[in-house]
Amino acid sequence: AIASTRRRRRARPPLARATASDGGDDEPTSSASGTISALDALLGSADEPEPEPEPARGDDDETTTKGEGVSPDGAEAAGWPSLSLPDLPWGSSSRGGEDDEERAIVRRAMENARAERSKSKSSSSNADADGSRVDYAVDEPYDPDFDPLGLGPRWEVPWGAPTLVATLVAVEASFYLAGALAPAVVYSGARSPDEIPFDDQEAFAKDLAALFDEPGAFADILITAEVIQTTMALGVVAAVAASASPLPPGWFQFSLTGDDVSVSDGPRVRKKSDGDSPDGDSPVSRSLRAGSSDDDDDDFAEKRRKQRIRAARREMSEDWLGEAARASAWVWGAVIVVTALSYATGLRGDDAGTASNSTIEKAFDAGPRGALSLFLTTVVLAPLLEETVFRGFMLPTLTRWLDTRWALAVTTIAFALVHEHNTGDTVQLLAVGAVAGVAYCRTRNLFASMAVHASFNLGVLVLFALWTHS
Repeated sequence: AIASTRRRRRARPPLARATASDGGDDEPTSSASGTISALDALLGSADEPEPEPEPARGDDDETTTKGEGVSPDGAEAAGWPSLSLPDLPWGSSSRGGEDDEERAIVRRAMENARAERSKSKSSSSNADADGSRVDYAVDEPYDPDFDPLGLGPRWEVPWGAPTLVATLVAVEASFYLAGALAPAVVYSGARSPDEIPFDDQEAFAKDLAALFDEPGAFADILITAEVIQTTMALGVVAAVAASASPLPPGWFQFSLTGDDVSVSDGPRVRKKSDGDSPDGDSPVSRSLRAGSSDDDDDDFAEKRRKQRIRAARREMSEDWLGEAARASAWVWGAVIVVTALSYATGLRGDDAGTASNSTIEKAFDAGPRGALSLFLTTVVLAPLLEETVFRGFMLPTLTRWLDTRWALAVTTIAFALVHEHNTGDTVQLLAVGAVAGVAYCRTRNLFASMAVHASFNLGVLVLFALWTHS
């Protein structure tokens, strides 16, 4: 509509609308032309305005008589261009306060349109130079009626696929680096410089390998490697988070009470043509239309709907401990079922599917020292690291492209496979990852998924101790 108005401006002179000053001696001004110029400036038109000839005025020209206005029908009959704004009031200045109210309506509409454009520009200017922070939208708003697990809306993700891949590669690299550094650190502390055969590489390799056969040294390697990996991996995640600071609501939340957990409505919902207005629609016309009763009713209903969703989600966040307890019960029920099926199908047995048992047994052989190292490694550090990386970073990031349910499924599979255990353990870890992910999505509190993870690992240690030392 604005473009059409500009084309007609080139062909015809603008409409002069006369207004009367307080003294009645001021020259008439072109209010329509001023409004079009303001719209051009607002919408950032690149076209240079063409010179506009002054309209001829005669003594009997009703359109230029001081104190009188022009009606829409009269303007169209005279061949003058009209603004394509919905419900734009026209009238004469003789109506007094009504004319001021009309100008106030248009002025507010233009201010709202200007604010809308500024917000859009500000959103695009937040993009990183490398394009990792991209503004995006989802097709549909979150609907709890289609979310039986109560996973909640998708996250607002401030980075793209390159950041996701680079972060996961760096975290995985920290695992191998920690595995190489930890034995060297423990070996250098367990041997004096005189006992280390630096001149004989073969003897040095055998002596280093023998260190793993000593239960006390093995327990030290276990906790040292976990400390190194946790420090490096969390440092990588913290650097990524700092690069996009301030993060949108819902990221990396650790809350003991749950009442301070941020509940987000999810990412912006894409409109039907995402940025393109319907025919004849403009920022100003949308602002003028914003006050209509239908739009007010729709906005009110949408706000009430979001308030109900937030209230339900906040209730789950505040009950994160109960959510974690119920999830832990589900974990053990699922683990018992899949373990029984594993034994029935031959995936587990005396020599199959027990990759973690040898590690636990060797650490227990070191006595209380080994049990403490194993507890700190599997019940404290491992849940902190793995839940932060998989549930705190990977799962929310995947919701940039996937629904929350699919993001949870992909994260669960990755969590089980990255442990590199054999089939029996992997099936159990699938159950643990799925339930821990559900607990986190429902509460948006990483302490909930950490509690589920830690309870499973602690239960494994207790059962192993009772089974082997009863």
